[in-house]
Amino acid sequence: MILNIIIFIISFLFLVKAGTTLVKSLTRLARFFQISEYILAFILMSFATTIPELFVGISSAIENIPKLSLGNIIGANFINITLVIGLVAFLSKGIKIESKISQKNFWLIFFIALFPIFLATDGVISRGDGLLLILAFVLYIISLIREKEYFTKTIQEIEFNNHTIYGVFKMLGNFLLGIIILIASSAVLVWSGKQLISEIGINALTFGIIFVALGTTLPELAFGIRASMLKHSSMSIGNAIGAIAFNSAFIIGLVSMIRPIHINNSLSFFIAAAFLITALLLLNVFVYTRSSISRRESVILIGLYFLFLFVQYLIYTT
Repeated sequence: MILNIIIFIISFLFLVKAGTTLVKSLTRLARFFQISEYILAFILMSFATTIPELFVGISSAIENIPKLSLGNIIGANFINITLVIGLVAFLSKGIKIESKISQKNFWLIFFIALFPIFLATDGVISRGDGLLLILAFVLYIISLIREKEYFTKTIQEIEFNNHTIYGVFKMLGNFLLGIIILIASSAVLVWSGKQLISEIGINALTFGIIFVALGTTLPELAFGIRASMLKHSSMSIGNAIGAIAFNSAFIIGLVSMIRPIHINNSLSFFIAAAFLITALLLLNVFVYTRSSISRRESVILIGLYFLFLFVQYLIYTT
């Protein structure tokens, strides 16, 4: 058991490092190619920061424990709303939701995040359900791309020269290296997690919600803190809610198409779903009352995460 814990921690750290490398390299590539700020935040960065969840999902489906991926996604979405947005708002002393597209997408994200939960009420997310989720994801991306008027502000003007050409190839190399490390570390993490699940007597769903989700959302957290330090805290909002769409629709859809996810009326699932719904409602209320998230409201979001951990602890120990 100790050996499996060590393997899990090492693979966990490699997963975090690879995810962070991907975020940095993709950000720099986006700057070089002068990609707009909201395309970067809502689509590219959302994809990059959810790559860990993607590979964990594929590995868990291959290892025949797709519930680990579902738990990871529910936990990651909850962390994105409570810890990521909460901490960024706290560090930035509040976030002003200046972008119309951000406001328009909050309720859309609300329904996308709840879609897999609704599909799981019959006890399984089937391959047909997975196809519906993929379709919902495609419609979400189309709705973003159609908002062309909000995709005009580029990240940075960069002069094209030999030095930047070398830098681009270096960033591409780092991106590919990050992908390779991510594939290997996610496979090892799921394998070691599978061993720990049987040894400590915790179910795969809860293990994914609490432990795996914390690691796979660290890239979003790192990007959010970095964005707040650079006075671009609204970009962290775009990344966080975009990541929820990628997680809920694309990744769960893909995993369930590889292997259907059986819930079996898990208490952990329903409690986690209730907390996720609460967090989503609070976020929408905060945004639509004053078009901002204040520092006081960020404390409420962060406190909700620790309340969730406390409830999960009570369930596990009783």
